[in-house]
Amino acid sequence: MRTLKKQQGLGMLAWLVVLAIAGFFLLCAFKIIPLYAENRYVISGLKALVEPGTKLEDMTTAEIKKKMGNFYMINNVRSKDAQNIVVDRDARRVVVKIDYEARVNLFYNLDVVVDFKNHLDSTAPHQCCKPVTE
Repeated sequence: MRTLKKQQGLGMLAWLVVLAIAGFFLLCAFKIIPLYAENRYVISGLKALVEPGTKLEDMTTAEIKKKMGNFYMINNVRSKDAQNIVVDRDARRVVVKIDYEARVNLFYNLDVVVDFKNHLDSTAPHQCCKPVTE
């Protein structure tokens, strides 16, 4: 019986610490998760370039950039634009690279920077969107 009387639970200060930690992690989640969600749209756009019936090698650089720009506009992708799209061509393949970093202000002068590297290789479209190893 004596031990039950001593068990009182968390005090006010302990609850404030728990709430502060939970609030910090929620703030981080609300700021960072949209960056990853937007990157999923970029990956979807790259995968749409190699949909059945289209051949990436036959498309010009301008056509690739226009198609990605239209995809961005339709899906409301704001932080990426056509200047982030790099198309490398050689004799046997086409590599479309969309490398960018997204920056979001966490609070005051503290920013979170997330670096994304999305590469589409025409010889291995099923491995979209991992960086190409030479």
